[in-house]
Amino acid sequence: MFQHYLILAEDLLDKPVVTPEATAALSGVLPFFKSLEELPSDVLQLLLTIVSAFIILVTLTFIFLRKRRKMNIELKLKTQEAEHANRNLEKLNKELLEQKERIARELANSEMLYSIMLDSADDGIIFYNTDWSVKFANPAIYSIVGFDHKKERLFDIINDRELLHPDNSDFHTERSKAINQKGFFETEIKVRHKNGKYVVLSTKMVEVKDESGSALGVLSISRDITSLKDTQNELRIAKEKAEESNRLKSTFLANISHEIRTPLNSIVGFANLLNDSNASADMREEYVEYLNQNTEKLLQVITDIIDLSKLENNEIDICYNPVRINSILSYVEEYTSKLIERSGKDISFTIEKVFPDDRDIVYSDDLWLKRVFRHLLDNAVKFTRAGEIELKSALVGSSIMFTIRDTGIGISKKNLKLIFEQFRQEEDGHHRSFEGLGVGLTMASKVVENMDGYLWVESEKGKGSEFFFTIPYRPVDLNAFREAEKQSDELLTNKDWSGKAILVADDNIDTLRYLNRVLAGTGINIIHARSKPEITDILQDKDTIDLVLLNMQMTELGGLEVFTVIREIDPAVPLVARNASVGKKEKDDILKAGCTACLVKPVSNEQLLSVISGFLDSD
Repeated sequence: MFQHYLILAEDLLDKPVVTPEATAALSGVLPFFKSLEELPSDVLQLLLTIVSAFIILVTLTFIFLRKRRKMNIELKLKTQEAEHANRNLEKLNKELLEQKERIARELANSEMLYSIMLDSADDGIIFYNTDWSVKFANPAIYSIVGFDHKKERLFDIINDRELLHPDNSDFHTERSKAINQKGFFETEIKVRHKNGKYVVLSTKMVEVKDESGSALGVLSISRDITSLKDTQNELRIAKEKAEESNRLKSTFLANISHEIRTPLNSIVGFANLLNDSNASADMREEYVEYLNQNTEKLLQVITDIIDLSKLENNEIDICYNPVRINSILSYVEEYTSKLIERSGKDISFTIEKVFPDDRDIVYSDDLWLKRVFRHLLDNAVKFTRAGEIELKSALVGSSIMFTIRDTGIGISKKNLKLIFEQFRQEEDGHHRSFEGLGVGLTMASKVVENMDGYLWVESEKGKGSEFFFTIPYRPVDLNAFREAEKQSDELLTNKDWSGKAILVADDNIDTLRYLNRVLAGTGINIIHARSKPEITDILQDKDTIDLVLLNMQMTELGGLEVFTVIREIDPAVPLVARNASVGKKEKDDILKAGCTACLVKPVSNEQLLSVISGFLDSD
């Protein structure tokens, strides 16, 4: 309809205003215009123009309103769509924000977890940048080297070349090369601890890359294996010692078998020869001499083993008494001369005595001192095929220094310490050129040490040896010493113990015969007991027993219980125990159990008479 009016209005405007066609057209639309045909043409023209304009305006208005309505509808639809889209966008945005917050929380928790794990780890963890600068290091790596992770500068510790042991000077070069070529590196390094000591680290490194394969850095994990290395080293040393001990045991068994069987074979042989009725008196005397020599040799081997055990357990007692250095040197001179004579070697022996008789008396243990000389001179004679041996003494400060020089085979420098180890010679095993247990120098060194002295050696292979040892110089008043000597001589002569009774408890018939012989001239009444029941019976039956001499090695004696039994019968009788080997603790136990005195076998005649005199002459 509006299009119709619009076309009409356009048609009226394009044509002359007052025409029959225009009037007819207008009359067709507006029938009342038929009555206006009589109007003047200019009025009619104006009216037609107004009507046309009005029609156009109305038409355009309707068109506009229609389009606006359509646009409003479309706008409303668009607005609704936009609002819906906006609501969806807000919802999506909210979901994204929630997801972001959740991821952030999870990331924070993950970082906290990793941080706790890294901080709690015992292993040192480091992350290096690609230029080997430190990006991160956990507290453990600081603790391992003794630094404070809150105070110390990170890179100063981790990359400080001065902290590395000289053996690991190529560490930085090696790690870079390995990472570049293989992507990982594994090694053990020594790093200096803050206290100055070195710790051993087992270090593993691996290159870290992103998804594209680009390097991000290097992750390093280090573990302190110092204790492990120390343990491994201790186990290695223990294993070596065990192997060495086993080897020495085998050597010792081979040596002791030889050292015991050799004199024992001679003893058996010459003892059998003594039974030969055709042997002359001179021959028998010679056989007895050989028997005595080999008996002394066998006894010396056994004594050395027992004494070594005492020395190892620190169970020897150094008894300081007034002794004459010159007398000891005279004994040493006689001993060494006989030793050289028996060896059949062409060796000259000289001894230098520098102490005058009024200054050679000192407080020392003459028995142990003589043993030191015997061990050193035994070696000098043994390892000198021909030549000379010289013994010198000198006062050096507050010590007496003895020097024993020989022209023997000498000792290589690498073995100067080895020879002081027990059962050791430069040549060990079945290929030894020289006999002996290999304990002489060990014992001499330990005895001198127990006497507050020091023993050392200077030697060169093929040029002989010089052994030096010192003992403290503790001078004794000459007059007091002479009075003690006089009393000692009187103690051991003209003994008359008539009316005295001694109970000898021993199941060894040879020992009983020996004691009978030694005490035969004293007039003492010797009563024998061969078992614990016999001991108790005799003590209960006899009114007076002045002394009990007890062999601790008696069969079925019952140990220390026997002292309790004896003391219950006679609490006052002097009780002297004889034992083959008595350490300090064992001796203390024996004395605490009720024993009055203790003698260690072998016991000399003088020792035996001296102890017995101490009890019988005091009545």
